[in-house]
Amino acid sequence: MIFECKKSIRFHHCDPAGIVFYPQCLVLCNEVVEDWFDHGIGVDFYKLHAEIRRGVPMRHLEVDFIAPSMHGDELTFTLYVARIGGSSMDIVTTASMGEQVRFRAKQTVVWADLGGAPRSTMIDDEWRARFSRYLMD
Repeated sequence: MIFECKKSIRFHHCDPAGIVFYPQCLVLCNEVVEDWFDHGIGVDFYKLHAEIRRGVPMRHLEVDFIAPSMHGDELTFTLYVARIGGSSMDIVTTASMGEQVRFRAKQTVVWADLGGAPRSTMIDDEWRARFSRYLMD
């Protein structure tokens, strides 16, 4: 299964020329991860951190910037899980407008225990089952 959502490119995403400033692509990716937890995984992202005391900090990031996005564009974001390890997973997020891919990010995130000093922890069977619904080869 692939998670999908739409995001409008707003003024605050852009440089003075109206082109999305590349660090904002990463902010948009983080928003998509939050949306995925809220609507795909079924757990409010704030509750995940504040009450369940789990998080998904980034360990590694690779991004390909393929084509620019402009103020006013409505991008379709897709997210899928490429790999689930013992205490981390790889998430691939792609932003497109129509058939044109604008950027793609591959993130390795760590499943973290936030009770006390944050540290990685094993992904238990319940969470593995939730994440596996989005697992693609």
